[in-house]
Amino acid sequence: MFNIHTRALGTIASIVGFTLLGATATQTIAQESPMASIQKDMPNNWGKWGKEDQIGALNYLDAAQVKRGLAAAKQGTKFTLQLPMIHGVGPVFPGRVPVMHFMSQDEGLYSADKSAPLAGGMKYSDDAVFMYLQGTTHVDALGHAWYDDKVYNGKSSDTTVHGHSFVSISELGDEGIVGRGILLDIGRLKGDKNHRLAPNECVTLADLKAAEKRQKTKVEKRDILVIRTGSMGRFYDKEDAKNWSALTEPGLCYGKDLIKWIDDMEIPVIASDNLAVEKSFQKIDGKDYVIPLHGALIRDLGVVLTELYWLDDIAEASAKDGQYSFFFSATPLKMEGGTGSPVNPLAIR
Repeated sequence: MFNIHTRALGTIASIVGFTLLGATATQTIAQESPMASIQKDMPNNWGKWGKEDQIGALNYLDAAQVKRGLAAAKQGTKFTLQLPMIHGVGPVFPGRVPVMHFMSQDEGLYSADKSAPLAGGMKYSDDAVFMYLQGTTHVDALGHAWYDDKVYNGKSSDTTVHGHSFVSISELGDEGIVGRGILLDIGRLKGDKNHRLAPNECVTLADLKAAEKRQKTKVEKRDILVIRTGSMGRFYDKEDAKNWSALTEPGLCYGKDLIKWIDDMEIPVIASDNLAVEKSFQKIDGKDYVIPLHGALIRDLGVVLTELYWLDDIAEASAKDGQYSFFFSATPLKMEGGTGSPVNPLAIR
């Protein structure tokens, strides 16, 4: 695993163009970044809800949207969308490690006479976990990704040092995410026999609209957009897992038409069954970019991204009866200063 992570980090470093030469680094910082260049004249929500706003597009999820979400629950069937948390197993972005789970108290201590039952004879277990806050199904903070020296709403990127003092995940935890979710099953639209997109495949605005048409459903303003690629099904499939890689997952690809549509539709949240919602490594006008939509959506629009969802079960149910909308709820943990949070999203159809 160490070798895999090392190679992956090397790939990222070469794409981003990191340099260890102080003078060169200073010159690079002083220049306009490629992200700033492609994002010129693109939508920006800084100041839309005030200079101190820290929840971004979640402002769209007002009381009317909560009621609209509740009305979308027609059958009362529940789907939890979190991946299983298994010690040492799970998809993670290069440089991270999967969840590590340790027992600090169990029957082994009692049977080895290392611990005695409590007064009256009761025994108990206890455990601890080490994990990246984005090491399973999770929500990204609005301070998680940025370019140049500003995070969402124009605050200095210095606010990220030693924990986020602005737009941390705790702000989203205080707000919660509740509304009408809608599934766009791109894997079924253009995937293989298992309804999974091919590695490295881009998902475009045209694909989203084609899925709407095929599913006979419609994305409405302020919907929580849930996009299925089939990537997590591949990861957990013993036969297909060999074709999964964090470096080649399919996902949304940068497109100005896509970004403008998300802005026009006032989409507050985008969820997906891959590591980054988008395809992590992309070429735009011949140049290499890593997670460019994180810059366009999180940093510039304040759209909340939430990733690593298990969508195969709800997608199967939706394909059978044609209901692709549902009540959606996901509330991050209130981790002060955190860049993200594990979450177990709930969809009720």
